[in-house]
Amino acid sequence: MRVNLDLSSIKSNDTVIVANNRQALALKKSLAHSDRASRLSKVYSYQSFLEKLWKSSQISQERRLLTQLEFRFLLLQFSEEASVKNPETFIEELIKCYRLYKSYGIEINQISTLPSIPSKLFVRLIRQYEKFKAQNDCIDQTDILNLTIDHLKRISLHNGNYFRYGFNESTPEQNKLFEALNCKPLFAEHLESTSRNFAFVEQESELIAIAKWAKRTSNQYPEKQIGIVVPNLNELQYKVKSIFDLEFSSNLVEIHKKPYNISLGISLSDYPLIKHLISILRLSSQFQNGFVDTETLTKVVTSPYIKGAMSELNNRALLINKIRQLSATRIKTNKILSLCDGCPSLKEIFIKLNDANLTKKITLELSLDSMNSFLLIWGFTSDRNLSSSEYQIYEKYQVESLVLNKLSDFHQLTTLDDALKILIEHMNAVIFQPQSGSANIYILGSLEAEGLFFDFVWVCSMTSSFLPGKIKMPLFIPPKTSVEYCLPGTSFELITKESEITLNNLQNLSKNLTFSYSNYSESREQIATPYLLFEDPQQIKDPQVTPREMELIEDFIAPKIKNLEIKKGVKTLQDQMGCEFKGFINRLNFQEINDSVIGISKLEQGNIIHNILERFFNEVSSSSELKDLSETRLDELIETHSENALQEIPQSNFRINEKVRVKIVIKQYIDLEKNREFFEVVGTESEAQVDIAGLKFSTRIDRMDRLKDGSKLIIDYKTGKNIGIRKLINQPLEQAQLPIYAISNEVDGVAFATINSQDCKFKAITKNKNDLPMSSQSINRMPEWKKQVSDWKDELVQASQKFQNGHAEVLPSSHACDFCDYDLLCRVDKSGND
Repeated sequence: MRVNLDLSSIKSNDTVIVANNRQALALKKSLAHSDRASRLSKVYSYQSFLEKLWKSSQISQERRLLTQLEFRFLLLQFSEEASVKNPETFIEELIKCYRLYKSYGIEINQISTLPSIPSKLFVRLIRQYEKFKAQNDCIDQTDILNLTIDHLKRISLHNGNYFRYGFNESTPEQNKLFEALNCKPLFAEHLESTSRNFAFVEQESELIAIAKWAKRTSNQYPEKQIGIVVPNLNELQYKVKSIFDLEFSSNLVEIHKKPYNISLGISLSDYPLIKHLISILRLSSQFQNGFVDTETLTKVVTSPYIKGAMSELNNRALLINKIRQLSATRIKTNKILSLCDGCPSLKEIFIKLNDANLTKKITLELSLDSMNSFLLIWGFTSDRNLSSSEYQIYEKYQVESLVLNKLSDFHQLTTLDDALKILIEHMNAVIFQPQSGSANIYILGSLEAEGLFFDFVWVCSMTSSFLPGKIKMPLFIPPKTSVEYCLPGTSFELITKESEITLNNLQNLSKNLTFSYSNYSESREQIATPYLLFEDPQQIKDPQVTPREMELIEDFIAPKIKNLEIKKGVKTLQDQMGCEFKGFINRLNFQEINDSVIGISKLEQGNIIHNILERFFNEVSSSSELKDLSETRLDELIETHSENALQEIPQSNFRINEKVRVKIVIKQYIDLEKNREFFEVVGTESEAQVDIAGLKFSTRIDRMDRLKDGSKLIIDYKTGKNIGIRKLINQPLEQAQLPIYAISNEVDGVAFATINSQDCKFKAITKNKNDLPMSSQSINRMPEWKKQVSDWKDELVQASQKFQNGHAEVLPSSHACDFCDYDLLCRVDKSGND
């Protein structure tokens, strides 16, 4: 990347002022490679020259020069009272209009007399800002020239010649500087070149063609400089990067090693490392308030940038599952600590955060110290080696975070949350790109490209929206004033003149030029610029792929399991009977993650019912005691046990409503229990060890009763709907829990106790068919007990043996896929076909 200039007239003690930093870099490289004296001329961008001028002028050094970021922050502070809908867009437009107003010498009184509401708001904010500068002895870059004009005239007599380059239409302020320095213009050498002008149907096809051309040209001429100009690069940079990475196979390649350079950066806060850092600071701030946001907590716990990220990787994933099962948007900090036993490093961090004691009101300077202390507690970036790009990004953050120190002079005491908000707003405004490597392919915007020279150039998106473009009036400067002062893009005459200059600059980028445009972008029709003629649209053809016959391999037998002691044995056998592949999946020990819900989940509702009934029947352990209870005492017991069962649920309207619902349902179920013959509760929520054909696991029985004749009955509470006896006798079994209990315990019956607002009933299979109050129809359809237990045993033993032997065929029963999370693995349709 260089400039197309005759540099022979520039001496070593001369100074060149250019329009932007990229032109300055290109000019320095061109000077370094030219046949000149060893000592190079001084080259500055316009803004850099002004800042150097202020530092060297020795004029009233008590005045403080505001940085661009302080300038932006102060205008943002003054604008807060305006209550705008989009503050980011508002402040950018305000800054643009302020610079136009200063650089074009517009009289503020000329704007203030107009009735426009935006103009009046602009005048009020600018006067407020100017008053602030006067009271605090501050200036900004727009003030430098007027304060140093006399000094300029003196230094221009002693420091060699001054030149200017790259200014298409200089502003009145710039002209004032150039006149004071007697700047001589430098003009690029005119190139006699012809161009190829292509049209494409779709924008994506256009970008793919450019990427292929760039790769082909770079391979053929590796020493040549290739420029790709994208006028709307700020809109297309992600698409451009994706297409070029795909073409050059550089998706996972570090920025400094990519075969191309994109000149446009992104907001510092958009980089993953900074996103993680901001989440960590947010969570740390929340810890000071006693509650944390669940979403922020899950982001931080899984962050690869904190201490212990690798050593506790699996346990932290399990912790996230526990957090999601709470189904709460906010969690108390002491609750989090109780969940972290498997993550000692993380728990140590949380304890330190919990013990941190910050004052409510602090300065911005002290808030930065607190944030750095939090990052130290988290061991940020200590658990992994940063890549080159990440290192540059973190280094940039550390520099930019110092804005809080600078703003501390202008800001009153604040809270840590407000300080963090200021820091985040600042990171959103900072555009940054890690340093690129020495690639020979440069992707630039049109303004950045002007004044440069390449061996090959492709300019895309040559639409009428770019050249000639549209009239664009500044929001806060009235149209009449904008036209009177000839602000850029405010009249057809100016647009025409600017378009001709831009086209000439683009045509002067290289002797080997290609222009292109596409008819459609994101399904929106585009019109070609009228300044060029294009060939018929180009359509990229997909490469021909020769189809190959697929080879089918039947493989549904896994190795036999070695460890016969398993977890979730009931679910495993039930899955094995419904679909062998689904049973096999249990070998992989996938962690189930429940979807978050608003309010109280179905799982929590079921646990609450189980908890209440366990407590109740531990206290009222027989039918005699139950029938002797008065209604008042019964209501008291239900109230007490309901309150205890709901203790873990956060206070909310959901909890209040759930308590009302639960008390009604429990009362209905207790009334059903009162209709039974004599029974005695001999166990609630009791754990039992099971061995089915060698497969061993533990189960938990909701309740076991002893009846009048000494027989035993197992009861399983079910709070769901559509629970019936058919699920126990269908082939295959749809509910394996009660059959497993029946063949593993000396009992004479099993029963579902359905407990919900629509249905409180017993649904059972028992030796004595009249053990429970059920309808005559249910009793008549009840199968014979001994035969049913024998059938259960045969089916469960067969399922156990198939699971142990690795049977994993995808052959689901009719309902096996209804709630299956693994359908993408086995690829079955809803009809159960492979």
